[in-house]
Amino acid sequence: MKITLTIEDTPGNKVKVTAEPTFETLMKMIVSGEKETSAMGYALMCVNKIREESRRNGPTRILVPRIGRKW
Repeated sequence: MKITLTIEDTPGNKVKVTAEPTFETLMKMIVSGEKETSAMGYALMCVNKIREESRRNGPTRILVPRIGRKW
């Protein structure tokens, strides 16, 4: 499986993070019982760490959905 994370500067000193396939798609695959791959685990861990760091650095708007599962 190939997962692409894009981290992009946006106006107003903000950062936009997108994933392909999307976070929602990855979670649906896991919930449906599809075999988890290492790439999926690493991608979800990265997104979670980006969210944590974003919170620590103050009010920024990061475009990543909430993760219900810890890695």
